[in-house]
Amino acid sequence: MTGNASVVDDLVQEVFIAAFSALAGFRREARLDTWLYRITVNKVRNFWDAQRRRQIREHRVASNPQEPVVTPEEQARTTEHRRRLYAALGQLPHKYREAFTARAVESLSLQEASEKLGVPVSTVSYRTRQAEARLCALLDLDPEETS
Repeated sequence: MTGNASVVDDLVQEVFIAAFSALAGFRREARLDTWLYRITVNKVRNFWDAQRRRQIREHRVASNPQEPVVTPEEQARTTEHRRRLYAALGQLPHKYREAFTARAVESLSLQEASEKLGVPVSTVSYRTRQAEARLCALLDLDPEETS
């Protein structure tokens, strides 16, 4: 299903980890092989989605070949900003972090994020706004200036 033999071992491992983790919740309403197949299909779909997002990011970078010259000071400042952002993201509740990452980092639309996260569009929007507000507070940023 992946078309890439080198990925299969990792996906098989992910499938069995997911199956083992969810085994207690298996209600025997379906056959075990059907249940495992669904887990496998979901893991492969996740792989495809990740590949698609990676290709979009790579295309974006490749289509913008004029990279500005970055000084060591700018690079150090950028690294520090990124470190602070990830530390602040780590302090957010999971549901806010997921919504923010889907929208701001992965550039998903509200509809796409809603489908991926399994919650209504309004919930994704609310959680993203809450995450932004909390990140601004954690990073000592003025929310009006970040819009």
